[in-house]
Amino acid sequence: MRRLAFTIPAVLLTAWGAAPTASAQSIISEFKIGVLAHDVPIMAEQDEHGADINAELRFVSPVPDDWLAMVSPPWRWVLDPRPNIGIDANTAGYTSQAYFGLTWTAVLWQGVFASRDHVDVDIGFGPAFNNGHTVSRTHASLGSNVLFHPSVELVYWFAPRTNVSVYFDHSSNAGLARHNTGLGNLGVRLGVAF
Repeated sequence: MRRLAFTIPAVLLTAWGAAPTASAQSIISEFKIGVLAHDVPIMAEQDEHGADINAELRFVSPVPDDWLAMVSPPWRWVLDPRPNIGIDANTAGYTSQAYFGLTWTAVLWQGVFASRDHVDVDIGFGPAFNNGHTVSRTHASLGSNVLFHPSVELVYWFAPRTNVSVYFDHSSNAGLARHNTGLGNLGVRLGVAF
């Protein structure tokens, strides 16, 4: 799947006092929203609870198409990451976080149930900034309020611009601080491409 950009509607451009042009395209490629189980006990015991509301914007890759044309198709995804920015807002008063980074997307299967659907895997990485505790007896001891934020997502595109996915993200200081409980969140998201 290549960049899915859209032309800003003429109504919005008129409201902003600008004339619509063919070059007025969005830098946003996709919006995701979902619900995640907070601090799932996959890597350690659960210190925090509740659900997280997750929202994420993904932007069009800054890598020019001309550069990608020189790379073998199965490996283009490696050189074509999309910048992202998002939040995990905890609904039970535990740790919330904001993050940004890059997301790489590889197509796993084409035509799963229909000729135009497909399954992707998305791999993300960047920093996360949290409001949690660095040391605590009642919450996760994160060791830092700035953590590494890797993520993985299995995405099913059931329509050209709409997908559902299973998403997992993890926040940790990778052992760089004395305390490193880390957080792992797991859930489902709905995505809309522009």
